[in-house]
Amino acid sequence: MHLIYIDESGNTGLNLSDPQQPVFVLGALVVPESLWQPIEIELEEAIKRHSPQVHESDAEIHGGDLRQGSGVFKGVSVADRLKLRDAWLGIAVKHSLHLIYRAIVKKRYERWMIGAFGGGVSVNPHLAAFPLIAQVANNLLRDLGTDVLGIIISDDNREVVGDIERFQKLLRVTPGALHLDRIIEKGFFIDSRKSRLLQLADLCILHARKNEERKIGLPPKSIDDRGIALIEPLIHRGQESLPDVIQWLQDVQK
Repeated sequence: MHLIYIDESGNTGLNLSDPQQPVFVLGALVVPESLWQPIEIELEEAIKRHSPQVHESDAEIHGGDLRQGSGVFKGVSVADRLKLRDAWLGIAVKHSLHLIYRAIVKKRYERWMIGAFGGGVSVNPHLAAFPLIAQVANNLLRDLGTDVLGIIISDDNREVVGDIERFQKLLRVTPGALHLDRIIEKGFFIDSRKSRLLQLADLCILHARKNEERKIGLPPKSIDDRGIALIEPLIHRGQESLPDVIQWLQDVQK
C-alpha cells in the first residue's frame, strides 16, 4: 500500500488574474506505507534540531511561512529556516519518494476554459489537474508491482472536496487510459496541521511551483535554488493522456 499525499500551491480559486501567483500546481507525494512512520519520526527530529520553538508548539510547517519567515517562523533567521527546509527535503530524497505534479499557467488555462465551455462555466484548476495527477499516480503504482495499491490523502480544501470525491468515483468506472484500478476507497481529506507528511508534500510542491514560475519568466530568487535542486530527483514525470483528460473534463462538466 502507498499513501498518496495531495496538496496544491498557488491556489487563487477562480481568480486567474493574480499577477503574484500566475501558476497553480497540484502535486502528489507518494509514500510507501512501510515508510510513513519512520519518515514522520525523522521530520519531527529535524524540527526539534533546527526549530525547537516550533517543535515545542507542535505548529504546522507551512512551506510559505518557512520560506518567507512568517507565521510560526516569524523572527527565525534565514539560515535556520533553510536548514530545516533542506533537512526535510533531504529526508524525502533519502527515502526515494516520488513527487508527481501538474503545473497550470492560469492565463492559458482561462483561455482554454472559455474556448471549451464558453463564458458561463468556471472550473477550478484543481479539478482540471486532479485527473492528470491521479492517472500518473495510478500508472506508477502499476509499475511498482502487480498488487501495489494506493490511497489518496488530501488537504481539506472545502472548495473542491465534493467534486474530487465525485471525480474519483467516476474515474474508477471510466474505461481506457483514465481508469483508476490501483487507487482504492474514496480518498481522505484531512487538516494539514495534523499530518507532517502532508506538510512535507506542501514544501515539495511549493518548490515545484517556484521552478515553474521561473520557466514562464518570473525573476528567480536565490532562496529557492537549493530547494528546487533537492526536489529534482523526486520528480516522477510519467505519461499523461492529456487529450483523454481534456475530453473527459468536458464530458463531466456538461
